[in-house]
Amino acid sequence: MSITAETAQAHKNDPAVLCCRAEEGTVLEPANFEDPAIFPDLIDTGLLNVDGALKLGQVLNGSKLTKTVDSLTPVTPNIVDKYDEAVDDAAGESAEAEATAETAVAAPAVGGEVQNVSMSVVGGVVKLYIGEGKDIAIEFPV
Repeated sequence: MSITAETAQAHKNDPAVLCCRAEEGTVLEPANFEDPAIFPDLIDTGLLNVDGALKLGQVLNGSKLTKTVDSLTPVTPNIVDKYDEAVDDAAGESAEAEATAETAVAAPAVGGEVQNVSMSVVGGVVKLYIGEGKDIAIEFPV
């Protein structure tokens, strides 16, 4: 699913991944990119690998594709004609802080011992980890 200019700006420090097949010569714009909110699920299932991908902010500068690529292709330096070397990190850090919230809580005592429990919300998924017992981990979308 493609993103809007506002979403692209909010995620300019996230990996640039094409949402759809794109032809050589395509000038990259926000509508060409996949929503970074779904990346954790795609990475966990092995459908996406963003190693070496440029950031959205690096390629939303009039970059053109130098070859035709399929959907869910991370944008790397070898498939674009140009990209910015750096992205302003200040906005990305605040967006990352909003996207990730982590809380440690103490569970009720069981047999006189307190269990280690932590919960985080990352990319629209709640991850609950219970360290006592058999290291139970529970995840569900929010």
